[in-house]
Amino acid sequence: MALTQLASERVLTTINGEPAVPLEHMPQQWRRIATGDWMSEPGVYTAMAQVFLAKHQQGHMLFLERSEVKHLRQAYCEGNGKLAYEAVEHYGEAFLPESYPDLKQIQSEVRSHSAQQTERLGLVNIVSDLFELLGYDVPATFYWTFLHPLQRSDLFEVRSFRFSEQDIAVARKFDAILHGGYVSMLRRLIDSVSSRHGYFIEHGCGCENHLAKLKPCDSQFDYSIPNETRRKTLRAFFWSVMEEYMLFEQRAATRLVYADNLDL
Repeated sequence: MALTQLASERVLTTINGEPAVPLEHMPQQWRRIATGDWMSEPGVYTAMAQVFLAKHQQGHMLFLERSEVKHLRQAYCEGNGKLAYEAVEHYGEAFLPESYPDLKQIQSEVRSHSAQQTERLGLVNIVSDLFELLGYDVPATFYWTFLHPLQRSDLFEVRSFRFSEQDIAVARKFDAILHGGYVSMLRRLIDSVSSRHGYFIEHGCGCENHLAKLKPCDSQFDYSIPNETRRKTLRAFFWSVMEEYMLFEQRAATRLVYADNLDL
């Protein structure tokens, strides 16, 4: 594996006392993000990606505390190191400004079609409101995840990510967002915004791979992330989605979860 993909111990640096992959060995998108001005904390997000990659590529977790599994460290670093690189590379791309949806264009396209137009416009408006609140401090896939039902003939259809031929290509990146969205304050914000438009955006979690869907709700409620915790909440979300993106490849799934009639 190339050095830029699996940094050796000798090229690691330290950020705030934690091991980190030097910026010059990160996917090139992060060098642009680090000096960009479209995010609130480009330096912090870049540092988190550097630390995330180093910890998984070098086994700086349980292998430092559990001597009985020391013999597994090399295998862990080779496997999870590759998956961690894929995660930081993916989010490096997802944080670039050109990766975000053009919501005005999408709204115009929805207006040109009559099927479920009210509900579809509601979904676009929900995502637009979320962008007003969160902007570029969440990856573009955050918004694309909730917009994805627009690709379906029925907005309310529920599909399994892993077992849907239509969704398998986007399963990893969207499922990571949905799982990461359970950072509690962010989840409350999403529900609050969607409720204002008469819907909840749901993630069925039978096997962590249902897609988001719209569901009518009876009443709205208001919630905002307190200013003093906003940055930490969004940092926690970013760390969580990196882990979820990495782990998606390691999780098994079964069709038994989704079967309507079982003859065992």
